[in-house]
Amino acid sequence: MSLNRKVAAYIGFSIKARKILYGYESVISSKKARLVLCDAELSEHSMKKVRKYSEETGVTVIVLDDLSDYFGGKPIKCIGLVEENLALATEKELKGRR
Repeated sequence: MSLNRKVAAYIGFSIKARKILYGYESVISSKKARLVLCDAELSEHSMKKVRKYSEETGVTVIVLDDLSDYFGGKPIKCIGLVEENLALATEKELKGRR
């Protein structure tokens, strides 16, 4: 799957603004995420915890086949976008392409 350039830009903006959380444990413990992106290869156990967090907080979780590709192939399986406008724009872009 080719990368969505807009999503890549939104993730890049989040990184530069330091408004991103790496790893499901950080996402769950901080409770600051406005959108959670998970790789399809995230373990079932971890995904269960992320889904529970989503149900409790109302935060949207989107599963991507290629999340690590947005980070140059680094094995990143779960991120949380903290800045609300970037989270909303990312969610809109990803849901519009499905």
